[in-house]
Amino acid sequence: MPAWAARGVVVVAVAAGALVVGSSLGLGLTLVLLALCVIAARVRRAAAVPVADLRTRPEPERRDRWTTLWWVLAAGLAVVPSLRAALWVVVPCLLVCVAVASLAASHGRRWGELGAGLAAVWVRVPQGTYLAALVTARGATFGPAARGAVLAAALLAVFVPLLISADAAFAELLETWAPTLDLPLPRALVTALFFALGGGLLFVAVAPFRPAPVPVRRTLARAEWTLPLGALVLLLGGFVALQLTILFGGDGYVQRTAGLTYAEYARSGFGQLVVVAALTLAVVGAAARWARDGGTLLRGLLAALCVLTLIMLVSALHRLQLLEDAYGFTRLRFAAHAILLWLGALFTLVLVARGAGWLPRAMLTITVASFLAFALADPDRRIAEWNVDRYERSGKVDGTYLGTLSADAIPALKGMECVPPRPAADGFGGLNLARSQARASGVTGATCRVDHDWG
Repeated sequence: MPAWAARGVVVVAVAAGALVVGSSLGLGLTLVLLALCVIAARVRRAAAVPVADLRTRPEPERRDRWTTLWWVLAAGLAVVPSLRAALWVVVPCLLVCVAVASLAASHGRRWGELGAGLAAVWVRVPQGTYLAALVTARGATFGPAARGAVLAAALLAVFVPLLISADAAFAELLETWAPTLDLPLPRALVTALFFALGGGLLFVAVAPFRPAPVPVRRTLARAEWTLPLGALVLLLGGFVALQLTILFGGDGYVQRTAGLTYAEYARSGFGQLVVVAALTLAVVGAAARWARDGGTLLRGLLAALCVLTLIMLVSALHRLQLLEDAYGFTRLRFAAHAILLWLGALFTLVLVARGAGWLPRAMLTITVASFLAFALADPDRRIAEWNVDRYERSGKVDGTYLGTLSADAIPALKGMECVPPRPAADGFGGLNLARSQARASGVTGATCRVDHDWG
């Protein structure tokens, strides 16, 4: 582990204690995460003498375009706290950011390596923290740095009060933007947390996990996979044929056959369709691993499953839109939209890849990119815009629900009675685009009483 990287993690951890604590999630957290990613990305794996015969084992993976793409995605997810105020959007993006940074530091090609890379940082934290502390202290002389810090503190103690008393604007700016030294225990804990996280990332970068591939000990005979896959294709084909009839038959057909309204029909089957799609994806993966076929029958059955599932996902999306037309837009329904589009992208990728070696990395990359796209879509603001538009068309809205949204939604709620609380001013560490736009919009609201029509 290089000394410059370990000492850089120390600096970043101290900055985290100063910027992250005492303010809302914002620019400070973004800068800290970006700095850790940059340090880890510049660390190279330690050179070692091979312990295995390279004639019988593949050459160790080197950094490639996939690794670069993963670092870019990690950086994009690190920016989310500076763009969005909704914690239900920000927190998952932060967790995925750490996981994909761990993956980028450890590389990987196979499913086992990719899974190990995603979790490696958490496993490496204890040893990584110890090694980073050991490397930081190695050959370091702290006397000059300590004396310099004391001199800097003395100079600031003299000049800062003079400049504050000389200019009221400078005093206000310093009060708003300069980090304070209150909350010493939380700052110490956050510093330790980010030092441990940085140490774990460095350890992953210099010594990544490399789980041994698990060989396929037994493959399925043709009859063992043809019958179940064929039965599933026939079942899904019949279901899809019924779904097409319903899509073209409309509300009257549903009422005649199921005795339900379109909205009730949509609510009753959406979740099941999503579960069926996820299970079908698992079946396709299992068949690709354990089934063997010298011809094209297996490939044809798997392609048929993917195509039929894509049609089912379109049907599920149609059901969801019917439900939203009847009862409005919520966070859960917005997330359901995203899950459907993500599943559709995965099935499309499986169809296009046809078992190519890059498929695991591509599927994982699409999953990570989906989190970033979800955050950039600004869910709370879109929910507010859709429901305000619905209110203007139908007069129906749940203002109480709109009042529970984050500051992301405030600019879209102009003219509504119930609005989320206006956010207070942020310091440097809490700078956030959504909260700034909410304050600049001038939109305010009060307690209101409206119809609950969300179903």
